Amino acid sequence: MLSEGAAAPVTCAVVVNWNGWRDTLVCLESLFAQGSTPLRVVICDNASSDASVRELVAHLHRRFPQWQRSDGVAGVEDPHAREGVLSVHLLQMPVNLGYAGALNAGIAWARPRWAPTGFWLLNNDVQAQPGALAALLAAQASVPAAGICGSVLLEWDDPDAVQAVAGIFRRWLGVGWHDKNVPADRGPVSLAVDYPVGASMYVAADYLDRVGPMDPGYFLYCEEMDWAERGRRSGYRPVVALGSRLRHKEGASTGSRGGVRNKSLLSERYGVVNRLRITRKFWPHYLPVVWSSLVLVIADRLLHGETARAALVLRLMFRPSLWLRP
Repeated sequence: MLSEGAAAPVTCAVVVNWNGWRDTLVCLESLFAQGSTPLRVVICDNASSDASVRELVAHLHRRFPQWQRSDGVAGVEDPHAREGVLSVHLLQMPVNLGYAGALNAGIAWARPRWAPTGFWLLNNDVQAQPGALAALLAAQASVPAAGICGSVLLEWDDPDAVQAVAGIFRRWLGVGWHDKNVPADRGPVSLAVDYPVGASMYVAADYLDRVGPMDPGYFLYCEEMDWAERGRRSGYRPVVALGSRLRHKEGASTGSRGGVRNKSLLSERYGVVNRLRITRKFWPHYLPVVWSSLVLVIADRLLHGETARAALVLRLMFRPSLWLRP
């Protein structure tokens, strides 16, 4: 129990934006509605080429008239606030660092300033339901050696439908997919997790100290699988807070909404490279099988007339310098 006058533990939310300011504004408003849990918000703009920075600054100026620049970073802070959102800051990345790189930059900027007890790491294309953060914190605190704590993701266009509870990873294929089944007992926490889906993840500060930051080398995809596996090998257990729920526009930031048939070339590239890279890193004995399975991917692309994507997969298979690095 906190003594009178003592500050409550503070969580820092880090949101990555890349050419998606409209989604980011929706995400931010859902964070402002999280209630009394003390929360600081850091938006990391990943060198957007659209009007993201201008629009985000304009919106926050309107919402917070006291918006100002501190240490070269646009932000607003209420020194008298003791609950709810305490501050909002916008960091501009000099180049696109990828999802993990931008999250790492936000964490590195925030930790020495506020020493948060934990970080809520978010895609910008999510809308958190009320109580999502409180459920994450409760679930993480209830499980000994809890590592990354994920949320239940809901379909954006049908929020009654579950998009993902957790990720399932098949090592012999080098691929992960979403488990949509909410555990039957409907307790507050699910431990049946290979990895939490990266659109919403909570990590305590001690996880960062022992496991380290996310691996930015993936740039896109597999970062959360890597991070969860490193944590598992350090004695942590990934979990999912079943009461923490967010709507998610899956694929909005990569131009791949609508499933595999609408996958962008960017998504295709990192999907192939990173399934080989993570296999080589953690389960190298499966690498020949995973590499060979890409022939089936090529056949699928050709069957659907996607010759450019088939050619890309073939080129990537024979560029081991991209996926044999540590």
